[in-house]
Amino acid sequence: MATRTDDALILRLTEFSESSQIVTLLTRQAGLLKLIARGIRRGTRTRFASGLDLLEIGELTFAPPRGDAQLGTLAGWAQRDALRGLRGSATALYGGLYVAELLSVLLEEQDPAPALFDDAVSALRELATGAAAAPVVVRFQRALLSAIGYAPALDRCVSCGHTPPRGIDAHFSASAGGLICRDCELHYVEKRRLGASLVAGDLTTSNVATWFELFDYYLTYLAAREFRTSQVLGQLLTENRRS
Repeated sequence: MATRTDDALILRLTEFSESSQIVTLLTRQAGLLKLIARGIRRGTRTRFASGLDLLEIGELTFAPPRGDAQLGTLAGWAQRDALRGLRGSATALYGGLYVAELLSVLLEEQDPAPALFDDAVSALRELATGAAAAPVVVRFQRALLSAIGYAPALDRCVSCGHTPPRGIDAHFSASAGGLICRDCELHYVEKRRLGASLVAGDLTTSNVATWFELFDYYLTYLAAREFRTSQVLGQLLTENRRS
């Protein structure tokens, strides 16, 4: 069985049988992978130096799927960074879980994106060191949208092309992919109000939670489903802003 080695981040663990798990990972060179880890739940750790846990970074050895097989095989795992600081606060933990959920839902399997892998690892390490969660998460939302080809247009109206005046509210349409000026918004059913501070493009401490809500709204539309972690994370970011 030919195997490959890659840097990886564990995004999700799913029970498969009494002894095995399906592991969803983002790897630097191979992209998103779903692998079966046989025997991992029996406590056999000869191939898995420290077991497997969510939101840890390590060196992965794996065999890609062959033929009609939908799953490859996880042949070895050596933990490099457990990101223990993520467990230090609810906001950091849910920020990390949100990053992992976005990646596992929105990425295509086996579509390499080394820069996005680096962005994800950087975001998680910042959260683990106690950095303010909202700016970290918003930067990652933007990086992900750019990586998957859906960066929103926020400097001009996507309908008429005009740049809206600063200091005046506008709208954002996920289906249109960006900002809608006040003259054009009547033609769109799916939309949400875009406050004047966001129209100006400013990312400040006072409005960063609003940026999170906007990008989460857009990502939810693209995924055609709600993210399990976004509501709790949004509440935590709002509470942090008020405190």
